[in-house]
Amino acid sequence: MHTNTHAPTPRRRRARAAVAGAGLISLVAAGLAFAASSASAADLPASFLGTGSQWRYSDDNTDPAAGGADRLVWTGAGFDDAAWKTGVSPFGAKNGKPTGLGSGFPVTTPLNQYIDPTASPQVDVPTFHLRSSFNLTAAQLGELTGLTGTVVYDDALQVFVNGVKVAGLLDDRVEAAAEAQRNLTYAGVSNGDPVTSTFTIPAEVLQAGTNTIAVGLYNDRENSSDVYLDLKSLVPVVEEPEPGAATISDLVLGVGASEAERNLAWYSDLDTEQVAQIAPAGEVVDGRFPADAVSVAATGGATSSGEYNRFATLTGLEPNTAYSYRVGAEGAWSGVSTFRTQSFDGGFDFLFFGDPQLGSSGNLASDTQGWIDTLDVATTAYPSAEMLFSGGDQVEHANNETEYGSFLSTDYLRQIPFVATNGNHDVGDKAYNQHFNVPNLDAAAGPGTSTSSGGDYWFVYKDVLFLNLNSNSRDYASHERFVRETIAAHGDEAKWKVVAFHHSIYSTGPHATDADVIDRRNTWPTLFSELGVDLVLQGHDHSYARSYLIRNGEKADPNEQAGADILTPGPGGVLYVTANSASGSKYYAASNSSSWWLSASNQENVRNYTAVEVSDDAISVKTIRSQAKDAARPVNSVVDQVTIAKPVAPDTQKLQVVVPEGAPGELVWAIDGANPLVDLGTATPAGDHFAATGTLNPVRVTDTRRGGPTWSISAQVGDFTGSKGAFSGKYLGWTPQVLTAGGGATAGAPVASGFGGGDGLASSSVLGAAGVGHPTGSATLGAGLDLKIPVDVTDGTYRATLTLTALS
Repeated sequence: MHTNTHAPTPRRRRARAAVAGAGLISLVAAGLAFAASSASAADLPASFLGTGSQWRYSDDNTDPAAGGADRLVWTGAGFDDAAWKTGVSPFGAKNGKPTGLGSGFPVTTPLNQYIDPTASPQVDVPTFHLRSSFNLTAAQLGELTGLTGTVVYDDALQVFVNGVKVAGLLDDRVEAAAEAQRNLTYAGVSNGDPVTSTFTIPAEVLQAGTNTIAVGLYNDRENSSDVYLDLKSLVPVVEEPEPGAATISDLVLGVGASEAERNLAWYSDLDTEQVAQIAPAGEVVDGRFPADAVSVAATGGATSSGEYNRFATLTGLEPNTAYSYRVGAEGAWSGVSTFRTQSFDGGFDFLFFGDPQLGSSGNLASDTQGWIDTLDVATTAYPSAEMLFSGGDQVEHANNETEYGSFLSTDYLRQIPFVATNGNHDVGDKAYNQHFNVPNLDAAAGPGTSTSSGGDYWFVYKDVLFLNLNSNSRDYASHERFVRETIAAHGDEAKWKVVAFHHSIYSTGPHATDADVIDRRNTWPTLFSELGVDLVLQGHDHSYARSYLIRNGEKADPNEQAGADILTPGPGGVLYVTANSASGSKYYAASNSSSWWLSASNQENVRNYTAVEVSDDAISVKTIRSQAKDAARPVNSVVDQVTIAKPVAPDTQKLQVVVPEGAPGELVWAIDGANPLVDLGTATPAGDHFAATGTLNPVRVTDTRRGGPTWSISAQVGDFTGSKGAFSGKYLGWTPQVLTAGGGATAGAPVASGFGGGDGLASSSVLGAAGVGHPTGSATLGAGLDLKIPVDVTDGTYRATLTLTALS
């Protein structure tokens, strides 16, 4: 029995974090803007700083105040930190190394942990000093009540913004020390693992333009084993909406009935008339939709949590097109999100995930991080994946909106169509049906009840007919009627038939011998064999399993070898695949690993995802680690893979060859983020020029080609233009960086602003490259931007286009 753990939740009522759109943008250009006086209103970003942001830092056991009277001189904008090191968060070390903190605490920039690494015993640096900055326009500042920071740290922390202390976390010993010693002292308590805390930056501490954030990170003692810092987010908190304006939450982009449709679902705290609004992404500028944007009226009603849900369907989509959309009403819109359609025919990839079940470990934050990390890994490895497909059990408690809020917090669920499956942990409330707008729902097939979710649904995507069954219901007659009618009506529209349901009937875990699972195993396989189903995707048992081809509940070919990587089913042969946990929230032991149906199984207690690649004559199913097991089994190593090949007609022959790993592959690159605008904020006076800085949207590059041929990503900026004039793009410079290493990628050379001479980025310059023979893999490239503007430029808002070009 699950206790109802939520009344209408405060997070959905009034004060809320602002959410900005994120997603696909043009691969050709990104915009840059600066304002010499004041900026116009713009959407607030989801976060001003976060994991992956760049910082200056000092880890050499020196006091940045250098004995001066003002020990906080290093926390303000005027402090010269040019001699400090530059790095990207998270920062940390354990026993002098960047490893060993655990998978939940990755380190991008190692800190120098010891005062003298060669000494014995080694003594920890007591305090590390870090500085970064972020920009606020006057319009953004006017919208804020403050910022909320989420930080993971070990052992103690002090946070300053524009020279004002805004947070002290376990810093009692710092405050108790003499003023002259507070910049270089041990403080905090021994936490074991790093801890997560939040803090608030009040609006009165902030200013239009550049804001400086400084952090003092403290070790608790001389022999502390580890040190860690990751400012995970700095989220804007907005004013309460006007009375009568609804607050939007839990927006999900769902799969539609075909490639040309997308289904939307969201929650609202008020029962108001709302719409979904959509336009081509290139026509949405600074969050403003064109006058001819399409609006689709939403339907919905009261939810079981005391809120209101809304559904809308976007139709008439064109292939290979990026769209931006938002939901709500004037004065109460959601953030802008973006998705891209792909070709409406031919092959495609989708990603299958087993049992996220956020909250089942008892640590919702950890489960959420595991879920998001798996999505990060999977979508980076498969950037063209066209669906995110769940095997069910999205959350631990069907009626817990906090768990649903965590599950739906990632922007991936607003960018890539999501396919929901009803698991046993989803069925005890109506929230599943209220959160997910599924196509062609047959509520009478696998029905729910007045208090629980139910129903079967189907859709056709390219050459696949998908049938999704609510296996919580064992009303087999209604399921059989749904499957037969759907295949009779739509089976000829597709080359493949894929069924998905939650309760695996051919698994390796403890549920394999449950009475209800045995009941399904004795009922469904004959139906699927008779109707020509090719593949069944399942969850529930939190361990990986792949069956032999099964016909009518028996092994179809007695001679099929365990672990065969290519299968050619005869009539009625069906492959059943059970996914392991995508979030790491719960694993089950392979307690039934000797079952007759198992061709392959695996349980390593690390997160997995499954990539399914569909073509005209084959479906490839590859299960992959999204979490490293050990050095021999790293992230994105393969657990198991199998290909279902269409049988060959008796009067034809086909040739086949297996290409080993490292074969042809492709070079793929994309710009992260839906907003094509990189806002450099309001330039500040700097003597003989105005200065503005910012950060390029990260560029992800994946190269899987044979032989590792060379590649490079270069950029060139045009002139900055505005209503009052223009100035040369040569005044923009940058410092390229490899944000996420991989594939032999190296950063290009820094390019100085041409203010003092030179062409700056007005001439093509390399952001990143890899030489011939480099290893396959993915990397993320970024750059800090530095703009120096002559003082004789007339005030106003100016924009330029930075064109990125890939060469190979």
